[in-house]
Parts: sequence; structure tokens; C-alpha cells
Amino acid sequence: MNETVTLKINGPTVRVIRERTGMSLTDLAARTGADKGTISRIETGQRRSSIMMLRRIAYALSVPLEAISYPVMVTKK
Repeated sequence: MNETVTLKINGPTVRVIRERTGMSLTDLAARTGADKGTISRIETGQRRSSIMMLRRIAYALSVPLEAISYPVMVTKK
């Protein structure tokens, strides 16, 4: 078995940063190319996001990737 580390988005942190910077859900969606529903589900933990979306969100919020994510060990058989 192989173990690798991947990043998982911290949705509530995304929401806090977005709200504290005065950015609306619509603004973040437009800046990432996603729809409002997708961003909302990511923020509430109802949807996973790809590493590409994680990067887009971090860029749109002007924060490092590490500010909105955490590492997770994944075991592959």
C-alpha cells in the first residue's frame, strides 16, 4: 500500500475569510469560475473540491493555499 498526502479544503475557513474581506458568494463564484451553489456547498462541507478549485479559491481570496486547507493521508492499495 502507498500512502500519499493530499490537501482538503477547510470550507468554514473559506467562508470566514470571504466574509471578513467583504467578498460576496457571488463575487467568489465569479472569481473562481464556479457557480454560487458550488461555492456554498464547499463552504458548508457538502462538497469536496479539486486541487485546481482549491488553488482558484486561494488565489481569489489572496491567501496562501495552506490558509484554507489541511493535509490528509490517503492510502492507495
